[in-house]
Amino acid sequence: MLQESFNQLLNQFSVPIQLNSETNSRKAIITSQSVSDSMPNFDDKNIQTNWEINRGDIIIYYNVEYLIITDVQAKRSYGYMATMRPMSNTLQYTYMTEGEYYYDRLGNKVYTEEPKEVTLDLPCIAYQEGTPTLDGGQIVVPDNRITVIMPDNESSQKLQMNTEHQLLNHNYNIVDINLLQSGLRIFTMEWVQSSS
Repeated sequence: MLQESFNQLLNQFSVPIQLNSETNSRKAIITSQSVSDSMPNFDDKNIQTNWEINRGDIIIYYNVEYLIITDVQAKRSYGYMATMRPMSNTLQYTYMTEGEYYYDRLGNKVYTEEPKEVTLDLPCIAYQEGTPTLDGGQIVVPDNRITVIMPDNESSQKLQMNTEHQLLNHNYNIVDINLLQSGLRIFTMEWVQSSS
């Protein structure tokens, strides 16, 4: 009974979205959440589907990439439901490829493609860590530390502790990687002067 009602709602009110790197669209019901005092800077949305979703999935909704941030243990009585947040920031990750090579009969490495530097723009959620405090009658904003949230995938797993990356034209060093929320990688980063 509930499943049939939910399927009717999907047929009437669903919108096309894309899941992760799929090229075909799926149908889901997307509703806006009211802005909360604790997280006023995010346009969080609820997503309801009749197919499985997981924390860390990327949902593309009207050309905006959203990250599912809530844990989805199981199907509720009629479908799956979660909260998603737009990944409105981009973290730059630069690395060297290994190149392509073979070994000649003397054991020397012969490159068919030289190693090269590659820069990836990784979509993420970034926000300032901590809350402003009063110090000697002045408001002190903790502007040197940020939290960056990404899906736990092959790209984000390349980011290591004590490595420097660029976000919004500032350089940040990773000082902690939190893996307690399965599906997500939560980085604590501190602002640093550029080392280059």
